[in-house]
Amino acid sequence: MNTDSKQLLIAQWQTLHNSHENYEHYALIIKLVTIVMTVLALAFSINTLTLLLILATLWMQEGIWKTYQQRAVSAIIAIEDKLAPTQLEQLEQKNELTKAHLVYTQWQANRPNSTALIAEYIQNALKPTVLYPYFPLMLVVVIF
Repeated sequence: MNTDSKQLLIAQWQTLHNSHENYEHYALIIKLVTIVMTVLALAFSINTLTLLLILATLWMQEGIWKTYQQRAVSAIIAIEDKLAPTQLEQLEQKNELTKAHLVYTQWQANRPNSTALIAEYIQNALKPTVLYPYFPLMLVVVIF
């Protein structure tokens, strides 16, 4: 692969990586909208079931957004596969610029088996940054 092709792939990698990070920002916006909608719904005495359905819908919307994010990761990994140096290239030179763009490939290679992955999902789902705001808001809705 020539230098121009590598530079184009690296530029595409950077663009997709930036998109991946933007998806995180939009997921936070969805969470903030969820909080505002819950406060407004409680203030205007919206039916509990209706509010729970709205919360569930927003939670699933974030899930859809995360799916788009995962598709960006798939494209990034495909680029990283093209950027990965061959064994001959590794022997000939140490290209740190290219190695820096193999983050997603390395993550994929270290992914655990299904059981461990599910346990990791549950462990991460219980972290305050993921659990919030859905679970607390659902509790508030059920209690009030």
